[in-house]
Amino acid sequence: MERLEALADLVIRRALGFASLAIVLVFLSLTFQWALALRSGAMLVTLLWLIVLLKLAYVPSQDMRHSEIWLMVAERHAPDALPMQNAMRLAFGNRLRWHADRIGAVAICLWGLYLLVSIVT
Repeated sequence: MERLEALADLVIRRALGFASLAIVLVFLSLTFQWALALRSGAMLVTLLWLIVLLKLAYVPSQDMRHSEIWLMVAERHAPDALPMQNAMRLAFGNRLRWHADRIGAVAICLWGLYLLVSIVT
């Protein structure tokens, strides 16, 4: 199970890394106005959080044989379809939930900073 969670982390963090790069570039391009930059960053991180939550809701019905995790496991050995899919769904769902919690916390912090900056300025 730990191996599947490590592979799920790799897949999730790769996708979140590209999304975070886009968010950081938008944030940095708007730093001439801090309130605008914080609001844009907060909106984009909130959108990312909602996308991760939608993906999490889709996991129980997802066919894991069409996922990146399945391709990584299939390189090493031919897994049995049903038991391995259930284990992958559980590992992928756990890791998505963990990442969604952290993304939600970052979104709340950015919204708080935006409110603070907009009140001060």
